Amino acid sequence: MRYLFLVIPLLALAACATLSEDECRGGDWYRIGTSDGAEGRRADFILQHAKACNKFGIRPNQTQWLRGREDGLPLYCTPAKAFDEGRRGQHLSPVCPADKLATLRRANERGLRLNRIEREIAEIEGRIRSLNAAASGLPPGDTARASIAAERSYLRLDLLHLRSERLRYLR
Repeated sequence: MRYLFLVIPLLALAACATLSEDECRGGDWYRIGTSDGAEGRRADFILQHAKACNKFGIRPNQTQWLRGREDGLPLYCTPAKAFDEGRRGQHLSPVCPADKLATLRRANERGLRLNRIEREIAEIEGRIRSLNAAASGLPPGDTARASIAAERSYLRLDLLHLRSERLRYLR
């Protein structure tokens, strides 16, 4: 148990590193920048790479990284990507051109709404499973069964409504 207290902080530190030693040594900073741009990383994200690579005595090529990031941003700044970010519960990163923001924000809001709907569906399905388990443990004539059946019916109606609403966002 005492070793667990030593291992967990080390794992947390390793998870914070943005690049491995091989990636730092490989130094394809344009490709790394392109990937970061496609993920919507801000311009100051290179500081995270510098911190990770500093451990190995390597400095990022900021010029190449910025060029790659600029080339990767158009892959991020699309309505489909904005929607996907929202669906994963993420707000759009503030890296896109101003002339596209209105469209991208609408797409992101649709994705965020779908994310909320899907979480509500999962909660209701979990509640229905709990009610089913509770009902299965009751004797056949138990009066609590009627109460459980009524609650389950209301939850199923909510579930139908949410599923139909979800379909609107998936079109």
